[in-house]
Amino acid sequence: MKRILGTHRYLISATALCALALTACGTTQADNSGPATAAKPAKGADAAAAPKPDAEPGPEESAQLLTFMTFLNKVAEPCSLDLPKEPPLADEAPATPPASPPPPISDGPPPSPDELNPGSYKETEEDKKAEAQLETMNKCVTKAHTDRVTKAVKGLKAPTQVRGSLNRSGYVDSVLKTREQPGTGTRFSLDLGSLCLTGTADGSASPSVQGHEVLDPENPCPRL
Repeated sequence: MKRILGTHRYLISATALCALALTACGTTQADNSGPATAAKPAKGADAAAAPKPDAEPGPEESAQLLTFMTFLNKVAEPCSLDLPKEPPLADEAPATPPASPPPPISDGPPPSPDELNPGSYKETEEDKKAEAQLETMNKCVTKAHTDRVTKAVKGLKAPTQVRGSLNRSGYVDSVLKTREQPGTGTRFSLDLGSLCLTGTADGSASPSVQGHEVLDPENPCPRL
């Protein structure tokens, strides 16, 4: 079955996203046309108080991330579908000795499952139905976030306005990047784990916002 982003996968990704964000709260994105930069450590007395990269998050950061995870789950909740449950496992029968001795172990690489039992698995109608349901859920979650973000940046153009509105809509700074484009507006991206949203807030009533499936976790969103 091909890779599908379902609600269950989405919620797991949301949890993983928040865990990742625990170490990313110090990262910022320049709201100008220059390159993105990470927040520099403080100097002097402030440097001693600066948290170490592996330090535990404080109560404020933990509360913020928990709120964000709850927010992601809430947005995805209306897209949930009743998927078929896994059948219960049957009681295992007692092992019986093989009728013949096992074949000798080869010195080469182990055979693949297809070589051991070629053609043993065939996609069923239930598989196809579940796949279609997961496709539907993924599109639903993407649309829910796209509509929410579009509404948040509608009529805005300045980076500070865009960031502030997205923050108030539930999207925390640790998943948000912005870049000002002189004469055009503000480019932005939101890394939501299994989903990336990108767009341009150009001051219009219908800003451009697109959703992208994340294929490479190391590079979830296109560069701004």
